[in-house]
Amino acid sequence: MEERTPSFSLPQSPKVDPNQNQLCKLQLENINNNGTYVIQVPRDQVYRVPPPENARIAEKYQKTTVKVDRKRRCWIYARIVMYIGIVLCIGCLLIGFYIMLNKPKDPRFVIQQFSFQNGTNPTYNITLQLHNPNSKAGILYKEGQVSLSAKQQEIASGAFPTVFQEHCSSTTMTLKLKELKDNNLPKEVQESVTNVNKKVHVTFSLTMQYHAGITTWKLRDGKKKYHVLCQVTVDSLTEDTNVLSQDCQTLL
Repeated sequence: MEERTPSFSLPQSPKVDPNQNQLCKLQLENINNNGTYVIQVPRDQVYRVPPPENARIAEKYQKTTVKVDRKRRCWIYARIVMYIGIVLCIGCLLIGFYIMLNKPKDPRFVIQQFSFQNGTNPTYNITLQLHNPNSKAGILYKEGQVSLSAKQQEIASGAFPTVFQEHCSSTTMTLKLKELKDNNLPKEVQESVTNVNKKVHVTFSLTMQYHAGITTWKLRDGKKKYHVLCQVTVDSLTEDTNVLSQDCQTLL
């Protein structure tokens, strides 16, 4: 038997239309005659210019984005300011309610004892009881002036001592008032001092002016000036002096 060898066939070139070749030659001749040249550029070096419409669209989009960002920032700032204002208002209201509920009360004074010490320097000794009605605030009393009058005539004066009083507490202090020199005492006062057999009642006016500061939770408020007026009546100015009546009022 004869061996068969495989047959190989070469690929046939595509058929070209002769009319088409003729048309291409005419176009090339026309291009060369008109002075126009065809330049072949590699594909990776082709530069494309976008149309003007794309530039206008991009510019419009950028402007819109800027406006939106500005509006968003303004809205954020406005909200921050609004929140700060709300917080401040709430804080002021809370402070106002706290001050109204915990408004410091004025101290109360009571005259417990009244005595007269006669001699070269006559002295009036007055023992006071101070009561602080504040449940959370202490009172710091500063030095002040004290005067004693009878029949609208000042007969003695002295100093108000410095003392600190805790909250919701009572304390006592003694005022030593020196009798004014070269002063004619009212008739009732002279009779009450000299008359041993008969007790002569005398009514005095005690005036106290001092500064006091309120201390709350170790925080000291501003000082206020107080004016206290007391009316006290004693049975006599001898050794055994008794207080018949007394009334003190605190005035700012």
